[in-house]
Amino acid sequence: MAGLYEGVEEIPFKKIDGGYVFQANNAWFFGPKQRFFVSETQKLEIAACIKETMRRIKPFVFVAMVLIPLLLLGGTLWFALQGGTLNVTLTDASGKVTSYSQSIGSTGSSGSVAGPTGTSVLFHVNAPPGNNTTITYARVDASGKIGVPSTVAFASGSTKLNLTDSKGGIFNSATFVGRIGATPGTIMLDAMLLGLALFVPYIGAIHVYSMRRLRPLIAELPLTDARITLAEGTKSFAAKISVKLLAVMGLGGALAFAANAINLIEGLLANRPLAGMEMVLFGLGMSGLAMVYPACLIILRMRAKRAAA
Repeated sequence: MAGLYEGVEEIPFKKIDGGYVFQANNAWFFGPKQRFFVSETQKLEIAACIKETMRRIKPFVFVAMVLIPLLLLGGTLWFALQGGTLNVTLTDASGKVTSYSQSIGSTGSSGSVAGPTGTSVLFHVNAPPGNNTTITYARVDASGKIGVPSTVAFASGSTKLNLTDSKGGIFNSATFVGRIGATPGTIMLDAMLLGLALFVPYIGAIHVYSMRRLRPLIAELPLTDARITLAEGTKSFAAKISVKLLAVMGLGGALAFAANAINLIEGLLANRPLAGMEMVLFGLGMSGLAMVYPACLIILRMRAKRAAA
């Protein structure tokens, strides 16, 4: 992996009259970047500091590249096996079938099913499927009066209720199926929150360490109004990063996109509505951008080489 970050130390600089503009991250991480005017000698010192910092944090980065995905995968699997999921399938008199899912937490899961002529049925599953799991339901008439509740065992994880009209005819039916494990949406949300909990301290630690090493070299430097625009920074990044780093970025984006695409396909094959797969679609979009970005850098790199030739 030698040379992975080769050339990155040159990216924050831009040649201007009399010297260079050095554009550094905000010391507080968030906020506008800081821009300093530096001479050729100062540029070499700062670039050397950046290069040495990256060399020092390389072992930490490589450990994090292995440890963070393992913690993210293990934590997501642990969250996925917590609680339970209640799948509710409704079948009306015409045979039309609709279904939805909801989480079963430590206090159970509650809801209602619409019945005929303004009536409904309230239900409550007391826990994820198990030996002592029950489902309690009560009919609510058109005036809002709640009838006497009934409780049946839900150990098998499946119960069917028939909703009848005033003449005793079956208006529609509701089938409740429980399983151990969280809903797909809950799993994706937990994975995102866990990812933030892992990556934010990792990125923060690198930023604090980098700024601490850089601070003595920029503390007395004069500020400048000159700046490196986003377009200039992107072109500089494309031209100066190593091929290895570019390949790692592209491969990482492609793998993430493939994983999210598989999750989306599995959901569509299971007839899950897109409205219930927002997190999968979000992940697909973000990983798609992560895959397209290196491709754009390659194009900019090739254009710069042609222009130089």
